[in-house]
Amino acid sequence: MSPALAQTVAPGNESKPAGQETNRADCLKNFRAADANSDGTLSAAEIENAKDVIPTQLALTGPISESEFMTACLAQVPKGG
Repeated sequence: MSPALAQTVAPGNESKPAGQETNRADCLKNFRAADANSDGTLSAAEIENAKDVIPTQLALTGPISESEFMTACLAQVPKGG
């Protein structure tokens, strides 16, 4: 039997790949996961490390503000989410 892998994110706080968010909370979790230094802006390095959670319509060069991220993310959320 192999040892269990350590969980790195608290249950319920997992990020979802870009385009699979279902509500505002998912978008916010993704932004916070990408914003490693919690300064409210994604730098080029943060974008490089979190490409899978950044809305595809955003340029992946940065910087990306939280407002820009949320607008792009919420545009992908199904209506009513």
